[in-house]
Amino acid sequence: MPYVDLANNQAVTFTNLWDSVNAGYFIQKATIPTSNECITKADANDYVYINTSYASYAAKASNQLVVKQDLQEAVGVYYMTTSGLYPVTGVGTNTATIKLRNNSGGTIYVYGMYNSGGANSGTAYGYLQTAGQSDAITTVTIFTFGQTTYSLIYFTILNNTTTTITVVKQDTIGSGSTMRAAYSTTIGGTKITL
Repeated sequence: MPYVDLANNQAVTFTNLWDSVNAGYFIQKATIPTSNECITKADANDYVYINTSYASYAAKASNQLVVKQDLQEAVGVYYMTTSGLYPVTGVGTNTATIKLRNNSGGTIYVYGMYNSGGANSGTAYGYLQTAGQSDAITTVTIFTFGQTTYSLIYFTILNNTTTTITVVKQDTIGSGSTMRAAYSTTIGGTKITL
């Protein structure tokens, strides 16, 4: 049965939990087994990001079964990676894909971030791409070496939105250089590395 069709007082199975991730209700922490076994409080927290302070969830013992109304999406910004958090080493083109969920209660702003890993010479540039965003970064050129540099260009991710971001780094610098995505809750504010 799809997660959306569960009544609030029905127990949640591993298959229901898996479906809830695919339907966008929760972000997955670990691979969810496919089983009609009902999940416990501990299972829910092991496999998806949830609000562990939510009253009906918090009141249960770790080995008690949870029902649909016990589960609430965690507040914050969460990400899943499909090919690594960021390209770390290697000359040439390196890419990583990040699935980012904004459940912070407000808009976040995603920036490109480059670090040369201490190198003070070489050529480098990187960019972030995302589909369906009119203000998406198309190219961010960063030539600062020996320190971390943020792009001045950003794109927005609205609250309760999941976005897939591709991070691309191209350089002639050896081991240690990185290109990452970073986010901030304010434009020009302190950026938080993913």
